[in-house]
Amino acid sequence: MLKKVRAPLIFLIALIFLSLLPIISEFDYMENDDIQQPTYSASLEGAENILVTNLFRVANLTGYGFASFEESLTIKNFNDNPITSIMVGIPLADVDELIYFKSTGDKGNTLHTERSYMVIGDYEMFAIYFDSPLLPHQSKSIKFLHQYKNLITFALAEKQYIYYSGLAYPVLPYRAEGDIKSYYYLPKKSADINGGWGFENEEPEYFIRYELIFIESQIGELILTPYMENLNNLKYININFSHTTLSKMEIIETNREIYVSPWGIFKVKEEFTIENLGILSYNNVTVNIPYKAKDIAVTDDLGSLDIIIGSSDNKETKELLINFKTNRITLIPHTSYKFNMEYYLPFDEYYSPNWFQGSVQLDIFTTKSEFLGRLQTVKIIIDGCDKINHITEAPQTIKKSHGNIILTYKSDYVTPFENMVIQFTFTIDLFDLLLRPIIFMIIISSIASIYVLTVKARKKERDTIVLKREFIPVNEIREFSSLYEEKNALILEIRQAEESARRKKIAKKNYKNILDKNTSKIDEILKEINPFKKILLETNITFENVIKRLDLLEAERISVNDSLNLLDSRYKRGRLPSRAAYQKLSDDFKKRRKKIERNIDKLIQQLRSYLI
Repeated sequence: MLKKVRAPLIFLIALIFLSLLPIISEFDYMENDDIQQPTYSASLEGAENILVTNLFRVANLTGYGFASFEESLTIKNFNDNPITSIMVGIPLADVDELIYFKSTGDKGNTLHTERSYMVIGDYEMFAIYFDSPLLPHQSKSIKFLHQYKNLITFALAEKQYIYYSGLAYPVLPYRAEGDIKSYYYLPKKSADINGGWGFENEEPEYFIRYELIFIESQIGELILTPYMENLNNLKYININFSHTTLSKMEIIETNREIYVSPWGIFKVKEEFTIENLGILSYNNVTVNIPYKAKDIAVTDDLGSLDIIIGSSDNKETKELLINFKTNRITLIPHTSYKFNMEYYLPFDEYYSPNWFQGSVQLDIFTTKSEFLGRLQTVKIIIDGCDKINHITEAPQTIKKSHGNIILTYKSDYVTPFENMVIQFTFTIDLFDLLLRPIIFMIIISSIASIYVLTVKARKKERDTIVLKREFIPVNEIREFSSLYEEKNALILEIRQAEESARRKKIAKKNYKNILDKNTSKIDEILKEINPFKKILLETNITFENVIKRLDLLEAERISVNDSLNLLDSRYKRGRLPSRAAYQKLSDDFKKRRKKIERNIDKLIQQLRSYLI
């Protein structure tokens, strides 16, 4: 056996070793902290000849503790020379709370935006660079999005109140005129809404449209001088409102793995740690995932969580409500909770093949929530990847391991409105991609072959053991079985005669004759069977166990018969409470006796099987 198994075993070990050679590779690690960005130059030269028209601010004061502002403005250049950038101011007190900013052109194209570190008065200037110079007497429209943490405060009185105080309009070093408005959107179901400008406490009107609540502010003169100096104290706005369900929440850590395989797999695994920083308790959270996500599973350390899949206002996503209350926790203030999510995305929606290359385009912030994300790590694991040919957004690290390339992106303070769409093209390592399934097939085949050889060897060993086993006393088994069956037949005949005599089908004298004759024969059989029984007990352990089992069953049969006779005697003497009780016990004993006799017959047949 060892010789036959040795060759396949050596072959299997060698195959595994050879298959691991291409997988065991050095880790290619690249830090991208020092990636050089294009250098620009911005200044306020000619600011007096720049006019801003159609200035709109849309502010979103969320109930979860962060604020978002988007300014839309049209810039006219009255200088004699082109300009390449404009400046936007942010209060110095708010700069440290700024977590995200982005500018786009009139066609939605992203514009380069940076901190200029230029401080004018109480404001720091941010520079927005056009995609092409703004020529004299021409205009451009842009949007500037900036988002903050810790500008909104919460307080608990009889109910929870949310407060915001800040500038009513954008800070610009330019003159603005025309249509100038600000809209401050509040969470749905807000109540007790109050607002005012400056120190004069002029109450603004607020409007409710399609469950959207917003406060509108508008300048009567439709003119803004640089830095809103003409508004004096009216450039500030104070808003407060109550809310009974929303409070400050943050996702303090997100670890996401996006697994991409050319075999047609696009899988997302995420680990979230959320923390309740507010003053109200939470029983559930809501996140938005891609609309075509399938096989969604949400778990924690105890198992699966209850989820409800709904729809959202955005047709590209669907809403997922995760319930903590059922068999889990209530997230009270200043506590955290960790859970995991996993789902698959349609491969063809994100992957484009091109011979031995593949291209993937996706927003790596696949799951979005209404909470602020403090730290987010995204790992894109590309299976069967030889090298990255092109990537639109450089990762912090690139690592190659076990036939995969892992791109790692890290972000701090990710807002629900933030996207990070990247596109990368890679060369497929066809050898590595095909090698693994072939290796698995060969390993499975080798294991199956070894199993078959082992089974055949054991079968031959069993056949050899059968040939070498001790001599079977065939004659003794035959005589023992015949005598035992004859004894059982005599016992059955006595029992039938007893039943017939009870029913008066035969005379008692005839029953007595049958009983005496059969009892005498049984005694003779017991004397004849003893020598054969002794030989079987001494032959081997198998026959010894059968004989001992027969003795035990015989003892049980005698015990049941004695119990039946005692029951009949007590019934005849009127010692039993009722005939029904007697009948029930009698039937139980008879059933037990039948079961014993069936087991005796099985053991006799087992002995007879050795005669074949």
